[in-house]
Amino acid sequence: MTAKRLLKRIHLVATVWFVLCVAYLLATALRQVGFRWWLVFSLSGYSTAVIFLLVSLYLFAFFRGAGRDRYIEIEHPLTSADCYLGFYVSAPLLGGLAAILATADAPETGRFLFSVALGTLGTTFLVWIVLDPLVGMAETLLPASRRHRAERKHEPAACLGNPE
Repeated sequence: MTAKRLLKRIHLVATVWFVLCVAYLLATALRQVGFRWWLVFSLSGYSTAVIFLLVSLYLFAFFRGAGRDRYIEIEHPLTSADCYLGFYVSAPLLGGLAAILATADAPETGRFLFSVALGTLGTTFLVWIVLDPLVGMAETLLPASRRHRAERKHEPAACLGNPE
Protein backbone atom coordinates (compact mmCIF):
# COMPACT_ATOMS: atom_id res chain seq x y z
CA MET A 1 0.00 0.00 0.00
CA THR A 2 1.36 3.41 -0.91
CA ALA A 3 1.90 6.14 1.64
CA LYS A 4 -0.74 8.35 0.02
CA ARG A 5 -3.38 5.62 0.20
CA LEU A 6 -2.46 4.82 3.82
CA LEU A 7 -2.68 8.51 4.74
CA LYS A 8 -6.14 8.76 3.17
CA ARG A 9 -7.37 5.75 5.13
CA ILE A 10 -5.93 7.04 8.40
CA HIS A 11 -7.46 10.43 7.66
CA LEU A 12 -10.87 8.89 7.06
CA VAL A 13 -10.75 6.85 10.28
CA ALA A 14 -9.45 9.81 12.30
CA THR A 15 -12.12 12.14 10.90
CA VAL A 16 -14.91 9.69 11.72
CA TRP A 17 -13.45 9.31 15.23
CA PHE A 18 -13.28 13.08 15.60
CA VAL A 19 -16.90 13.56 14.49
CA LEU A 20 -18.08 10.84 16.89
CA CYS A 21 -16.22 12.46 19.77
CA VAL A 22 -17.64 15.90 19.00
CA ALA A 23 -21.15 14.44 18.75
CA TYR A 24 -20.65 12.68 22.09
CA LEU A 25 -19.43 15.90 23.74
CA LEU A 26 -22.36 17.85 22.32
CA ALA A 27 -24.91 15.26 23.43
CA THR A 28 -23.32 15.02 26.87
CA ALA A 29 -23.24 18.79 27.30
CA LEU A 30 -26.89 19.14 26.28
CA ARG A 31 -27.85 16.30 28.60
CA GLN A 32 -26.00 17.89 31.53
CA VAL A 33 -27.79 21.17 30.95
CA GLY A 34 -31.07 19.36 31.41
CA PHE A 35 -32.29 18.59 27.92
CA ARG A 36 -34.01 15.28 27.44
CA TRP A 37 -32.73 12.82 24.85
CA TRP A 38 -35.68 13.37 22.55
CA LEU A 39 -34.78 17.06 22.38
CA VAL A 40 -31.08 16.34 21.79
CA PHE A 41 -31.88 14.12 18.83
CA SER A 42 -34.47 16.56 17.46
CA LEU A 43 -31.89 19.35 17.57
CA SER A 44 -29.68 17.32 15.28
CA GLY A 45 -32.61 16.93 12.88
CA TYR A 46 -32.96 20.72 12.54
CA SER A 47 -29.30 21.14 11.75
CA THR A 48 -29.24 18.68 8.84
CA ALA A 49 -28.69 21.46 6.30
CA VAL A 50 -25.80 22.93 8.27
CA ILE A 51 -24.19 19.52 8.72
CA PHE A 52 -24.62 18.80 5.00
CA LEU A 53 -22.98 22.13 4.14
CA LEU A 54 -20.04 21.53 6.47
CA VAL A 55 -19.50 17.99 5.21
CA SER A 56 -19.67 19.21 1.61
CA LEU A 57 -17.10 21.93 2.30
CA TYR A 58 -14.86 19.43 4.07
CA LEU A 59 -15.08 16.93 1.20
CA PHE A 60 -14.33 19.71 -1.29
CA ALA A 61 -11.22 20.70 0.66
CA PHE A 62 -10.20 17.07 1.08
CA PHE A 63 -10.45 16.19 -2.60
CA ARG A 64 -8.98 19.53 -3.65
CA GLY A 65 -5.97 18.79 -1.44
CA ALA A 66 -5.64 15.30 -2.94
CA GLY A 67 -4.95 16.77 -6.36
CA ARG A 68 -2.33 19.26 -5.25
CA ASP A 69 0.32 20.63 -7.55
CA ARG A 70 4.03 19.85 -7.44
CA TYR A 71 4.95 23.36 -6.23
CA ILE A 72 3.40 22.61 -2.84
CA GLU A 73 6.20 20.17 -2.04
CA ILE A 74 8.88 22.67 -3.03
CA GLU A 75 7.39 25.62 -1.16
CA HIS A 76 6.33 23.55 1.86
CA PRO A 77 9.00 20.89 2.42
CA LEU A 78 7.94 20.01 5.98
CA THR A 79 4.14 20.08 5.81
CA SER A 80 4.10 18.07 2.59
CA ALA A 81 6.39 15.34 3.96
CA ASP A 82 4.74 11.97 4.58
CA CYS A 83 5.79 11.86 8.24
CA TYR A 84 4.24 15.28 8.94
CA LEU A 85 1.09 14.38 7.03
CA GLY A 86 0.90 11.16 9.04
CA PHE A 87 1.08 13.18 12.26
CA TYR A 88 -1.46 15.69 10.95
CA VAL A 89 -4.10 13.19 9.85
CA SER A 90 -3.71 10.98 12.92
CA ALA A 91 -3.96 13.86 15.43
CA PRO A 92 -7.49 12.92 16.60
CA LEU A 93 -6.43 9.31 17.16
CA LEU A 94 -3.27 10.40 19.00
CA GLY A 95 -5.31 12.73 21.20
CA GLY A 96 -7.76 9.96 22.05
CA LEU A 97 -4.91 7.55 22.77
CA ALA A 98 -3.19 10.08 25.04
CA ALA A 99 -6.46 10.62 26.92
CA ILE A 100 -6.94 6.86 27.28
CA LEU A 101 -3.47 6.53 28.77
CA ALA A 102 -4.04 9.51 31.08
CA THR A 103 -7.43 8.35 32.39
CA ALA A 104 -7.09 4.59 32.25
CA ASP A 105 -7.83 4.36 35.95
CA ALA A 106 -10.98 6.52 35.85
CA PRO A 107 -13.62 4.95 38.08
CA GLU A 108 -16.63 5.95 35.99
CA THR A 109 -17.25 4.99 32.37
CA GLY A 110 -18.92 8.33 31.64
CA ARG A 111 -15.97 10.30 32.96
CA PHE A 112 -13.56 8.11 30.99
CA LEU A 113 -15.49 8.57 27.72
CA PHE A 114 -15.80 12.31 28.30
CA SER A 115 -12.04 12.58 28.92
CA VAL A 116 -11.21 10.61 25.77
CA ALA A 117 -13.57 12.74 23.66
CA LEU A 118 -12.22 15.95 25.16
CA GLY A 119 -8.62 14.82 24.61
CA THR A 120 -9.46 14.07 20.99
CA LEU A 121 -11.07 17.47 20.51
CA GLY A 122 -8.27 19.36 22.26
CA THR A 123 -5.46 17.66 20.39
CA THR A 124 -7.20 18.01 17.05
CA PHE A 125 -7.83 21.71 17.66
CA LEU A 126 -4.24 22.26 18.73
CA VAL A 127 -2.74 20.47 15.71
CA TRP A 128 -5.22 21.43 12.96
CA ILE A 129 -6.06 24.99 13.99
CA VAL A 130 -2.98 26.25 15.85
CA LEU A 131 0.15 24.23 15.02
CA ASP A 132 -0.35 23.51 11.31
CA PRO A 133 -1.00 27.12 10.25
CA LEU A 134 2.00 28.29 12.29
CA VAL A 135 4.29 25.70 10.70
CA GLY A 136 2.92 26.46 7.24
CA MET A 137 3.45 30.17 7.77
CA ALA A 138 7.00 29.59 9.00
CA GLU A 139 7.70 27.56 5.87
CA THR A 140 6.64 30.44 3.65
CA LEU A 141 9.34 32.59 5.26
CA LEU A 142 12.14 30.25 4.18
CA PRO A 143 14.30 31.78 1.42
CA ALA A 144 13.90 28.79 -0.93
CA SER A 145 10.12 28.86 -0.52
CA ARG A 146 9.94 32.59 -1.14
CA ARG A 147 12.17 32.36 -4.20
CA HIS A 148 10.18 29.51 -5.70
CA ARG A 149 6.87 31.26 -5.06
CA ALA A 150 8.19 34.43 -6.68
CA GLU A 151 9.26 32.44 -9.75
CA ARG A 152 5.92 30.66 -9.86
CA LYS A 153 3.98 33.90 -9.58
CA HIS A 154 6.35 35.64 -12.04
CA GLU A 155 7.21 38.22 -9.45
CA PRO A 156 10.59 39.87 -9.69
CA ALA A 157 12.98 38.62 -7.03
CA ALA A 158 13.97 42.22 -6.21
CA CYS A 159 10.60 42.90 -4.58
CA LEU A 160 11.40 40.18 -2.04
CA GLY A 161 14.54 41.94 -0.92
CA ASN A 162 16.90 39.75 -2.96
CA PRO A 163 19.52 41.76 -4.88
CA GLU A 164 19.43 39.31 -7.84
